[in-house]
Amino acid sequence: MNPFDIDHWPNRIVSGPGAVAKLGALAAELGAQRALVVCGATVARGEMLARAREGLGAACAGVFDRVESQNPLPCVRAGAAMARELGADLIVSVGGGSAIDAAKCMVMLLASGGDLGPYIMSEARKRLGDNVLPHIAVPTTTGSSSEVMPSAGCRDPQERRKLLFLDAALVPKVVVLDPQMAAYASPELTAHSGMTAVARCVEALYSARRNPVSTALALHAARLLARARPRSVAVPHDLEARAQCQIACLMSGVAAINAMASVVHAIGHVFGGRFGLQHGVAHSILLAPAMRLLLPAIGEDQYELLPALGMDAAASIETLVAQLPLAQRLRDTVIGRNDLPEIARIAMGDYMIPNAPRAISEADLLALLQSAW
Repeated sequence: MNPFDIDHWPNRIVSGPGAVAKLGALAAELGAQRALVVCGATVARGEMLARAREGLGAACAGVFDRVESQNPLPCVRAGAAMARELGADLIVSVGGGSAIDAAKCMVMLLASGGDLGPYIMSEARKRLGDNVLPHIAVPTTTGSSSEVMPSAGCRDPQERRKLLFLDAALVPKVVVLDPQMAAYASPELTAHSGMTAVARCVEALYSARRNPVSTALALHAARLLARARPRSVAVPHDLEARAQCQIACLMSGVAAINAMASVVHAIGHVFGGRFGLQHGVAHSILLAPAMRLLLPAIGEDQYELLPALGMDAAASIETLVAQLPLAQRLRDTVIGRNDLPEIARIAMGDYMIPNAPRAISEADLLALLQSAW
């Protein structure tokens, strides 16, 4: 067994139907009195925001409801400015990965004086330290795992690239997993976010940095997702299915941040940065061919996936995707065939590529993309 080091473990997790009603008490435990709620328009229009505000009670100082998909940098800056104006002493994100990542980036902007550049993912990046606003995350989708991960991202629309960050201080202090808050997600969003969690499980399992703890979490998460994901798509208010997906998503995040993802996620970063596509697009279309490319590299360990996904794990993923309201091929998206070489070139520079279980070339990535065309 290779030596390993479990660096990242989530902070407090509060789970159960109606758990969002505890937000006020949780804020008080953190010593906070002026919370800024961060969400997008969909959350703001419906009952999710109302539930969060009711849970916070008098501790809710304001709402920033302008989060957009992929977190455009100007939007994140506007949210940080609002937090500063309100004198916020707590950020509460309510939404999917975009809302949670937006809150993290706002926290970074406030702690850094407005300059994210030194914190962008690299070996020489600056660390935030402990002087950051506390953050409570209330996920309403079951895919990003941002609620338990030290990573975050936002999109620079001028440069058409994703800015990626990794810092232990970005992990929310508290995660509230309330399946009633996840029940509002559409079948399409549930499917997209779910495939992100599935891809995170699989990439953690074939990672060159996998370890017994990450493998155990990823395998159990994959089992839960295989069972509960189709139910949560078909019957949105099945709270038991939603709760299982929430737990599985959380576990997939802890598994992947300690073993690290690789090829599929690296390409997903390019899809998001250049084309504004949800991560689930790359994960649903590319996961099965990536499994055929990379699973053989881990030898006998690949067969651990079989009890979770079926006798042919890659074929099981293809069957799952075919049953979901998702794009099935890259040609079904805004990506053109002529874009594929540039996508492969950029993805080769992503920090996740070295976590693949064998050496990966630009030609490998291009072939993978072409096979999914």
